[in-house]
Amino acid sequence: MKIAICGAHGVGKTTLSKMISEEFWLPILHDIVVDAHKLGFTINEETPIETQIWLTGKQVEQEKKYTAFVADKCIFDYHIYAKALDMDKDVIEITRKIAIKTQNYDHIFYIKPEFPIVDDGLRSTNIDFQNSVQETYENFMKENKIKYEYITWSIEERYNQIKWYITNN
Repeated sequence: MKIAICGAHGVGKTTLSKMISEEFWLPILHDIVVDAHKLGFTINEETPIETQIWLTGKQVEQEKKYTAFVADKCIFDYHIYAKALDMDKDVIEITRKIAIKTQNYDHIFYIKPEFPIVDDGLRSTNIDFQNSVQETYENFMKENKIKYEYITWSIEERYNQIKWYITNN
């Protein structure tokens, strides 16, 4: 089973991914954005094209490596951020094609921002940027007719919603 937890940064994807991973005994895909940051890549509003392409390739590699997983960042993210950052049109189109062609999720759960962003030194705390990413995400899902479940409310309620969808669909 391949599960993607989607949404802008700071919405609680990692927390939910850990809970779902434990419940269903699924590995969580490693957060390559953390790796990129540790390697000195610029992340968030200033992310350059070469970083975005590197991240996209690493995500594809991870998703191909496992037959089952929970992803708190999925292949869609790298297109969404390229578009939200208004990168070069070729990069936007390449990341879109990769996202559409390679995605192979059994369940996609989408979360909107509902809580203040926690400053962890990695994620942007810029609310306008987070909202831009959210809007870009919603448009992408709609334009590409990607089926997803919208998850909302507290962490516990979100967890219960995801658990219900997985066990009943």
